[in-house]
Amino acid sequence: MDARYPQPTARYFTIDLLRFKAALAVLLFHYTFRGFAADNLSPVPYPGLSGYTQYGYLGVELFFIISGYVVLLSAYKKTVREFILSRAIRLYPAFWVACTAAFIATYCLGPGRGSKHWSALMDVSLWQYLCNMTMVHKLMGVRDLDGVYWTLTYEIQFYFLIATLLLVNWLRHLPLLMAGWLIYTAVAPFFAYRNPLTILLFPAYSPLFIAGMCFFLLHDHLAVRWQLYLLLLASWGLSLRNGLSYAQLQADYYKTPFSAVVVVGLISSFYVVFWCISTARIRMKERQWLYWAGALTYPLYLIHHNIGYVIYQRLGPFLNNYVLLVGITLLMLAAAYGLHVYIEQPLSQALKRRFSPHKRRYSSVEQL
Repeated sequence: MDARYPQPTARYFTIDLLRFKAALAVLLFHYTFRGFAADNLSPVPYPGLSGYTQYGYLGVELFFIISGYVVLLSAYKKTVREFILSRAIRLYPAFWVACTAAFIATYCLGPGRGSKHWSALMDVSLWQYLCNMTMVHKLMGVRDLDGVYWTLTYEIQFYFLIATLLLVNWLRHLPLLMAGWLIYTAVAPFFAYRNPLTILLFPAYSPLFIAGMCFFLLHDHLAVRWQLYLLLLASWGLSLRNGLSYAQLQADYYKTPFSAVVVVGLISSFYVVFWCISTARIRMKERQWLYWAGALTYPLYLIHHNIGYVIYQRLGPFLNNYVLLVGITLLMLAAAYGLHVYIEQPLSQALKRRFSPHKRRYSSVEQL
């Protein structure tokens, strides 16, 4: 496999748009379905929307495909140190601020024990906050402070695997390694859920990361095409298996039916769209709004959950449901803008200067 460094192209703007749509889907899932459906997170129902937005959780599946694509892209022609620094600088500045804001809002403004709006999932502590700030709190046995942080655990695990491949110079063997990973994913349900290999290789979501990597290799002609198509076919099948299994868990938890046809259709559409991107069938011209869509995605994803639910719990009994939905969504977008412009960008640039003062300027890839 050729280890040349792929050059930035217009495909990033398409990915920016996909990321923003995925973040909005997750936000709407939380605000209009999940919060009212279980765990007493929100007192506000949306019967006219929830039948559609209940599938918004699949935005996370799209996020993981995107991560497979852009993280592998960002790893090329980097040392292990450069890769780890670029990913840490990408994740941590916004996360530290969002985690702090979520802790303060939840601890100070969330309903306390004894309140009819109290939820165990919104019961936070200082120790929990401090552990969550490391982003590896799950290794300490500490619960997520915010309901979206679980996905970051998988991102960190994926980064660890890519960093390991960089360390041993095995990226050139990636198709073979992905084949082995898919085989383990296929047989993982027959093993104990918490065995070390399952924790390391996270088979519940690995097909999505593998698909993203395959699409990247396909676009940049870094592996044999027929091998990549076989890997994509296998990852698609396993993604459907895992997706349908999780949809059944969702149905049982929320006491709401989830359509297998919709789940299969949405997951399959993610593969089709990425295939179109990878084969240059979809190209988007550079637009300023696409840049902002991509830039706001990560802070919006981080900040919307706990803070949004606190607002719902405080204002839900007094305002129209849809006025509240639009208002909170706009507020979260404004908060994401402020977080990106006034905190994430300056802090990221300072960290880049501090840790890589004599290195090349970080490319736009690091912003994905």
